[in-house]
Amino acid sequence: MRSLAAGLRRFSWRGLVFGVTVMTLSSCGWKGIAAVPLPVGPGTGEDRTTIYVQVPDTLALNVNSRVRVADVTVGTVRAIELKDWIPTLTVGLQPGIELPANATAKIGQSSILGTQHLELAPPNNPSSQPLRNGATIPVKNSSSFPTVERTLASLAIVLRGGGISNLEVIATEANNLLNGNAEAIRAFLGKFNTFTDQLNQQRNDIARAIDSTNELFKIVANQNATVDRLLTDLPPLASYLADARNRITDAIEALGRFSTVTADTLGTAQADLQTNLRLLQRPLKQLALGSPYLPEALKILITNPFPIDNLSKAMRGDFFNLSLTLDLTLSALDNGLLTGTGFSGMLRALEQSWGRDPATMIPDVRYTPHPNMSDGGPYVVRGE
Repeated sequence: MRSLAAGLRRFSWRGLVFGVTVMTLSSCGWKGIAAVPLPVGPGTGEDRTTIYVQVPDTLALNVNSRVRVADVTVGTVRAIELKDWIPTLTVGLQPGIELPANATAKIGQSSILGTQHLELAPPNNPSSQPLRNGATIPVKNSSSFPTVERTLASLAIVLRGGGISNLEVIATEANNLLNGNAEAIRAFLGKFNTFTDQLNQQRNDIARAIDSTNELFKIVANQNATVDRLLTDLPPLASYLADARNRITDAIEALGRFSTVTADTLGTAQADLQTNLRLLQRPLKQLALGSPYLPEALKILITNPFPIDNLSKAMRGDFFNLSLTLDLTLSALDNGLLTGTGFSGMLRALEQSWGRDPATMIPDVRYTPHPNMSDGGPYVVRGE
């Protein structure tokens, strides 16, 4: 009796444990024994490095699948999840595995029976940064090797004659195309070679034109508001111009008549106009020579004899501060009145004939260099 009670007690405990286990596994989404990560193997220790690998397709890869680097097992797949609609593998690696940050991942087949593994490898241009704990290999760096199923399917298509039967048709049509057209095809190939050569020589211009067009499109894109306003205002303007085409035509005809009259008038007076322009060359040349001194001369033009800069010093209330010094020697009168005329130098010669020493006379402006002229030539130019 006592053994029967003990047996019932053991059965009750086992049933309770079995029920709790079933409820726990059902609440966690039980996917089979293959989905339970094993606590043993490479990359399962406490000091493991955990990375995440995004793949386009997990194929037949399972949890606990091996992870290889250069055909050496260095870790295991700890979990397979769908994150942001992308299949993501949680991979545990042994400590000390060195891979670049831009490492690649491929799903390969370990045996012909279908066992698969994850292959990690550095790319052709490895990054200087290492693959750290918690890093993610993006889906663009992931791919898979051809599986046995895909290879056999492709071989079956070939063995069943898929596409091969069309080779005879292609060969026949190519023969019909080339038969009797050798000269034309040879000429075409020669012209095509010339065309490609010219196109190759102009590739820099074509690239520059494409870049310029791109810049133009950027400018137009930045002026969307202006383009919209133009497209809005242009139809009324076009409608107005269409309604005013008679007035525009009359204006163009009137402009043509005016041009005819102007051409006839200028044609008749062409000789006189050329003569006047030729005569204007000399005064304009002298005006250009005197242009550096024109601003200073304008300062005394209105306030003569006082420069405008010193006018405030001369006018003090209701009186002027004025002092006058007159030089009435013949040489001074000659410089001031006769310079530039045909009588220049006559009064100076008369003064010298009266016994005046030339060294004590005022300098002759005809032969005295102006201090503002760099070439040291005479200040007064008589003419050409």
